[in-house]
Amino acid sequence: MMKLTHLYLLGQLIASTIAINDSKLPAQHDGVNCAQAVSTSEFPGRLHYKDDDSSFTIWDQKQLETIYLCRVEPESTIEVSRILQILVENWCRFAVKCGGHSRFSDDSVSIGGVTIDLGLINNTVVSNDRKTARVGGGSLSRQVFAALDPYGLAYVGGRVGQVGIGGFTLGGGSSVLASQHGWALDNVLEYEVVLPNATIVTASEATHADLSYALRGGGNNFGIVTSFNISVFPQGPVYTGSRTFGDNQTGLVVEEAEKIFAIQDYEDTAIGLEYRYTYTQQNGWSISTTQRYAEPVLSPSVFNSLNSIPALGNLTGGINSLANSTAVEGPLGVTRNVFATLTHYPSTELGKKALGTLKKLVERRNLTGLNPQLITYSIPAAVMELSKGRGGNALGLDSEVGHLVINLFSLSWNNSSMDNAAYSLAEDFIADF
Repeated sequence: MMKLTHLYLLGQLIASTIAINDSKLPAQHDGVNCAQAVSTSEFPGRLHYKDDDSSFTIWDQKQLETIYLCRVEPESTIEVSRILQILVENWCRFAVKCGGHSRFSDDSVSIGGVTIDLGLINNTVVSNDRKTARVGGGSLSRQVFAALDPYGLAYVGGRVGQVGIGGFTLGGGSSVLASQHGWALDNVLEYEVVLPNATIVTASEATHADLSYALRGGGNNFGIVTSFNISVFPQGPVYTGSRTFGDNQTGLVVEEAEKIFAIQDYEDTAIGLEYRYTYTQQNGWSISTTQRYAEPVLSPSVFNSLNSIPALGNLTGGINSLANSTAVEGPLGVTRNVFATLTHYPSTELGKKALGTLKKLVERRNLTGLNPQLITYSIPAAVMELSKGRGGNALGLDSEVGHLVINLFSLSWNNSSMDNAAYSLAEDFIADF
């Protein structure tokens, strides 16, 4: 029997739709007044109006097209507090951007309002004992890996270097290193937070413990996190390999992947594996694997059975540092994107059903311009056990039956005329599964 621990479309999570009784609140100021309020403060050279902000870019094309009034770049927590105070006093609409790896207008670029861009708050300071690091809330994953690499250290960071640490950590923070160290949220010792009233507080198990717990998976609307004090650990180079198989091998790949997911639970926590079921109009369906190992072991034997399946090409990969492997900067603002996730208990049958559901949906509609793929990976039991050992978190996951399996439906396209078709496909996938 399937249990859905998460079943939602991220497209529905738009902060601007929160209902407010306008009759009890002062009228929101128009954009011009908000811009004037910010411009009269102390941010020379770091206040950018939309019409004169050509250097600004962001991952999703929909966000890049958002008409914001201005963007302000604070350099410190005190400046974030000052900006928030100005905006609240003037009832200004605003959004907060860290890495900006989100998919909808108003997520991290304000519609008609002020965008607080934390990108300049990106410093990483390693403690003297090299067990913790204080990381700026505007840091990108690749920036943190690069700062830690000279010390021979790493942290639980994102697979994609352009992802911001803010949204990644507050959202949970799945990582190839999670089986050994827990998710990113389990490795935060302290949060420096600017509250809605512009007060600056430190949240930890010792002070503001309720806020600290809420930030461990409870969402990102409790305040603006300007720095994280995180656990770091010795980490050398890691292995990453990839291989692509024809659609006729899909069933075998899913079966072998589930066996590896089970091994990843406790037996070998260095493993990282995901498979992607992808459709293109030119080549049809294929299934590819990304194989990771948190040790400098070339072609780890745990993947031997998987790699014995006939493939479309040779296994590619090698050993590299996390700093180097996340340093690649892909193009920004060129695709529109939507994600939908569905999580279930371990089951080869359900894994195959997810892929079959997507295939049926794609084959009965015109997908010109849409690029769908289903990315599947596990939440190992070891991760959930580590979370419990560190006081738990607000995600509410348990490891009673072993690992959980995440199916991440990812859809990209380039033309706004396809927006409705894209959202419809994502909704139908969740509903039909």
